Amino acid sequence: MNIPDFTPQSLLMKVIAWLAVIAIVIGSLWATANHFENVGYEKRKAEDTVQLNKDLIAAKTKTAALQTQLDEAQNVLNLQKQKLAAINARNVELSNSLRQQLATFNAGLSNDSKQTLISRVDTLSDVLGECTSRYTEVAGKADAYAADLKMMQEAWPK
Repeated sequence: MNIPDFTPQSLLMKVIAWLAVIAIVIGSLWATANHFENVGYEKRKAEDTVQLNKDLIAAKTKTAALQTQLDEAQNVLNLQKQKLAAINARNVELSNSLRQQLATFNAGLSNDSKQTLISRVDTLSDVLGECTSRYTEVAGKADAYAADLKMMQEAWPK
């Protein structure tokens, strides 16, 4: 029978070999854990990128819809401004006509009877009252449109 030789050098070599095996096992475990951690990180990064792209597409769609809505509102506002300008021109025309009628009225006051004068004054008062109420209505709408425009301009992101 052969008895194994236990010299200090062979024992040292065995310890070093076992330490090397343990280091290799620990290193392998660490590398495996690091690999799975990196795989998880890369997977999360890819998921976040996909979600970011979805969010960007949704934001672009929402922005386009809001821009369309703003364009429509501005078109309506422009139409209302045109209508308001037409109404204003008509009011100026009516005011000028009223001035001419008053001038004619003043010139013919001495020739008309008392009842005719009272009738004329009543009619002119009615016309003046109608013009004033219409002017107030138009001015109110103009103020509302101006406020709406200012609100849209301030609300829209720059």
